Amino acid sequence: MRTGYLTIVFILLSTPVLAQGSGFEMLNISPTPNSLSKAEAATTLADGSASIYSNPALLAYANKSSIDLGYSFWIADVDNIFGGVNFLRNRSAVAFSFYTSGSSEYQQFVNPGEPNGSFSIQYLSIAAAYAYNFKYFTIGATAQYLNEENFTYNANGYAFNVGLASQFFNDRLRLGTSLTNLGEMEKLNIESTQLPSTYRAGISADLIEFTAQRNGELPILISAYADFISPLQETSGKDFADYSASENYVNLGLKFMIAEVLELSSGYKTQNNVRPISFGAGFSTDEITFNYALIPFNTGYGTVHSIGIQYKF
Repeated sequence: MRTGYLTIVFILLSTPVLAQGSGFEMLNISPTPNSLSKAEAATTLADGSASIYSNPALLAYANKSSIDLGYSFWIADVDNIFGGVNFLRNRSAVAFSFYTSGSSEYQQFVNPGEPNGSFSIQYLSIAAAYAYNFKYFTIGATAQYLNEENFTYNANGYAFNVGLASQFFNDRLRLGTSLTNLGEMEKLNIESTQLPSTYRAGISADLIEFTAQRNGELPILISAYADFISPLQETSGKDFADYSASENYVNLGLKFMIAEVLELSSGYKTQNNVRPISFGAGFSTDEITFNYALIPFNTGYGTVHSIGIQYKF
């Protein structure tokens, strides 16, 4: 449980702050461990319905329709919860999702002693997306309904994501670009929460595939991911965990896929001294994929653990 005097609460309400960053900073945090483990280099990473938030064009590159669930235990006891579904049909894809972040364990004090009660800070995105494969490239767009609750205040808003992606050399090389979180919020008490709109450009490639010397039936595929990200809107009111870069930065990811079943991955963020590295592991079958990601925070505020499951049909 976190405590604080009511006067501090009103200061926070004047510049809406979530324990993990400013306002809807969750929209710049990947909702699944598959992307988190690769430092969120997700502009060319087909991640099921989670691609709604990074590059909706990738929805049409999925191998199968899928249902996705993700849970991240963030620092400061903040919970990030995601769920979505991506339906493939011929060359098109339609996806729906929800993504929520926040905590309900804040205590309200007027004077020293017993708390008067508790309040919550919650952020919600409900999204729908469509993507179409034009053979040589895909395009996609996302529409989001946004809601935030901070103490007794409530505000609604909207945001849009648009993206473009293409694959080459038998899908071994992928390029992508997107604009995310373009929209606005209603006023929350005094002012509107700023959305973390960004421009993203990414490239990924399957670099090399080889087999273990002692077992020729154990193929290992090494893939690399790189995203260039440019913030279009500098969000204000950063809190003690100010880990979102206000200038251009690069996310880098590396994946080892063993026998098309076991995945080991890692990532690195430039311009980020708070959570620069990430790690992950996954296990896949024809129908189900399990993923786990771990992100240590250098600031001493803890370690993020994220788990996810994808059912393919």
